[in-house]
Amino acid sequence: MKLRSAYLASALAAATVIAAPASAQQSDRVTLSSMGGHVMGNPLAKHKLTEYMSYTCNHCAAFEAESHQQLKTNFINKNHVSFEIRNLILNPIDLTAAMLARCGGRTRFFGNHHALLAQQSTWLKKFQSVSPEAMATMNDGTVPERLRKIARASGLDELMKGRGYTAPQIDACLSDKVEQDKILAMTKHATVTLKLTGTPSFTLGGKPLAKVHSWGALQPKLAVLPQ
Repeated sequence: MKLRSAYLASALAAATVIAAPASAQQSDRVTLSSMGGHVMGNPLAKHKLTEYMSYTCNHCAAFEAESHQQLKTNFINKNHVSFEIRNLILNPIDLTAAMLARCGGRTRFFGNHHALLAQQSTWLKKFQSVSPEAMATMNDGTVPERLRKIARASGLDELMKGRGYTAPQIDACLSDKVEQDKILAMTKHATVTLKLTGTPSFTLGGKPLAKVHSWGALQPKLAVLPQ
């Protein structure tokens, strides 16, 4: 999906890496990178894979569905690849979903991330069916107020309630300026520093992988990495 974000902004001091407790599988480990992205697997792994993604990108949803188990089993749990998710925000509903994905801290992130992408077609379709009159009000109010309107109109709030979050918790997540700044800083890094123009895009060891935007294109590159 091509970039068309109106939400780019500069922000974010480096976030502290938070170590996860040891677990039986490396894919159960979740830490935060210095940029605030969520890292699955050994944060000291030899090969660091990063996805820059959008929650409104159908190719990102396809990548998640196709790679979810294979990436964990064949690469992350073998301890030589870590996998980080960073945001490349394309539009206001994408920002809303990204804020909700971060609800509940690092241990809840990948579950939220997977659920949002698995149900993407449902909540996007609901948002796209909003009346023109209601859509005209989406840009009224503060940023948190706008995000709450989008969450209600799309059913993202109900999705999160189904995952055990209360309405006050959802509102608090959508109002969290610190988390918003992290998301926008990741987007700025992707577009300004790395010059990425679409989602999903990937870096390996911090270097963009040219013409790799799907699991089918990424998997062969991971398969030849030394363990």
